[in-house]
Amino acid sequence: MMQRRAVILCFNASPTPRQQNLFRLLRDMGWRPAYVTWERSGAAKTVPRGNGDYLAIIRLKAPTESARLLFAMPRYWRELSVVIRRVTREEDAAPIIIATHFFHLPLMRKLPSALWMYDAAEYFAFDMSRYLGSFSIIAYPLLAYLEGLGIRRMRAVLAVDSRGGWFETHLLRFNRAVRVVPNVPALADDPAPESVEKSAAEYAGRRVICYVGGLMERKGLEAALDAIELVRQDMPDILLLLIGPYRDDHSKLRELLNQRGLSDHIKVTGPLSYREMLVKITGTEIGLALHQRDPLYAKVGALNGRKIFTYMQAGLAVIAPKFGDIGRVVQETECGELVNTENPADISLALKNLLLNDELRLRFKRNGRRAFEQRYNWEAVARELKPWLLECCVDLPGREKS
Repeated sequence: MMQRRAVILCFNASPTPRQQNLFRLLRDMGWRPAYVTWERSGAAKTVPRGNGDYLAIIRLKAPTESARLLFAMPRYWRELSVVIRRVTREEDAAPIIIATHFFHLPLMRKLPSALWMYDAAEYFAFDMSRYLGSFSIIAYPLLAYLEGLGIRRMRAVLAVDSRGGWFETHLLRFNRAVRVVPNVPALADDPAPESVEKSAAEYAGRRVICYVGGLMERKGLEAALDAIELVRQDMPDILLLLIGPYRDDHSKLRELLNQRGLSDHIKVTGPLSYREMLVKITGTEIGLALHQRDPLYAKVGALNGRKIFTYMQAGLAVIAPKFGDIGRVVQETECGELVNTENPADISLALKNLLLNDELRLRFKRNGRRAFEQRYNWEAVARELKPWLLECCVDLPGREKS
């Protein structure tokens, strides 16, 4: 099979860990993958000179998680179209373009000379409908239908969900070449032991709990703070490590901490690369996945809880939600406890139970790491995906240069 150029369209400034894993797989398959990223701050992004992993970086100011994003899309589409047309002209065979966001789908009709795949790592239509507030109940079915129309002619569709879940069922209505995979990290990203030891030394004498991901209410930020406030009454050495972006003014986060008297019990790092984050959390005690009872998270399948698999990779005991399907992996692998994530008292009770019971906590930690090594890792997924992707792309159609 010829070495196809595969272009992963990243909707943010940096490839996500999932997109990095897909990049590795495509390269191992003999394709030539590259990223196109979007620097929404408009600032210059530093990329090492000669770094062939990046085909282009689009620098265009735009908001995040807001309906105002729509106003930036026409210019974004124009700039992205220029990049795709250029690579299509330069390649001997039509390149494979991998759309990774709902807003990439309109380009397919405009640029049919390329070969398109869709990597649906999120429930975009459902999540984006919330941008429209009270109109979301009308917007969601329309967006879901438009997403379906956009993937009809896709060569292949990857999706994060549990097998047989509602999202897979939705996608199969429009395209039969759908493959659902778990949202798991890679063994290749395991940190070096010496870097973990150096990081752990920073927190000597503290009981360290971690929260990874967007620092927002619907992901359980305030529930975590309230729970730590309760725990520190009995365990003054408790420390909560918050790793992730805070969408609001940081003064509001400081206010949340000061109101609870938690300034000495919270450390905020901001967003880190995946490997940097793993170094920080490996060797801590417990990982919090405190999704609130939100309409989106009520739909999330057991194999879509990325942070849960990250905690398993780091060898942490996990605290996850009781509602819905999202915490089922924790229950099945016996790597943590399920709680009412809307009740700080329930969370704090689980934290104290795990911190005071060394045998139980260590068993959960071992179980999670073992399950990650044996089953829930990207390398295991890639072994299944590779023949499927090759089958989908046998005798790829498209323009061949003479």
